[in-house]
Amino acid sequence: MSDLKDKLAEYLPPKSAKPTNASILFPELQRELEADPTLAKNLKGLFIVTVLQKGVKKDEWFLLFKGINTKPVISQTRPTLPAPSKTPLPVILVEIEDADILNFITGGLPALKAYTSQRVRIVGDLLLAQQLEDVFSKAGGPEKAMKYLERVTGKKVSGKRVRANL
Repeated sequence: MSDLKDKLAEYLPPKSAKPTNASILFPELQRELEADPTLAKNLKGLFIVTVLQKGVKKDEWFLLFKGINTKPVISQTRPTLPAPSKTPLPVILVEIEDADILNFITGGLPALKAYTSQRVRIVGDLLLAQQLEDVFSKAGGPEKAMKYLERVTGKKVSGKRVRANL
């Protein structure tokens, strides 16, 4: 019987791993920004976010902001960059643990604290990177992240509790 199970396993798709918090929250951010592109104001830059789980790369996300007249693009596919101009589009590399993404989006881990405590590693324009925190906040990130936590844990979550526990 064991041989049959092994044979069957060859034809079944591999068991999928638990999705990362980023893979749930970033598409939601994309939907919010598509509905209201003004949430990103005149933010211009490409944020390449490497998501880690216990120090191991799990996901890579590309957040492309080209200003107020263009819808931002959030995807796991490397976007096509606009043609070079007099002012090239800044690129910011961000490396963050998946668990810290929830804490960051809920406001429990402010950008400056995340950077100084090395919970988030950033290469590029730090001031521009801080503007991403405003985009999360304006898109309803804290409220949506808390609803996500409540759905996943089955427990009511308050903002203070999230900040204390994550």
